[in-house]
Amino acid sequence: MLVMLAYDTPEQKHQTFLRKEFERVGGTRVQYSIYLFNGEPHECERIIRYMQRVAKGIPGDIRLFPMEESTWDAQIVITACVKSIRRVAELKEFVKVW
Repeated sequence: MLVMLAYDTPEQKHQTFLRKEFERVGGTRVQYSIYLFNGEPHECERIIRYMQRVAKGIPGDIRLFPMEESTWDAQIVITACVKSIRRVAELKEFVKVW
């Protein structure tokens, strides 16, 4: 199962905070303000609860999208930055899920 975090917040400090918190629990960057967590259903539920607490009170548009991997795999990528994709793959071995 996957959880995608997408946000559009006006202040840089909130963007940085959301990014660091999601990456701290095992999320990886997909685009500038889109992150993805891959885990078992119970881990994804825990991530959702945690991020709801973290994001409470932050102004802007903050969304979590729980989805099956088949939904993510069915996406249509029109253009992608190969460098970013390669970088995420390189860092994956260092990510630990708590």
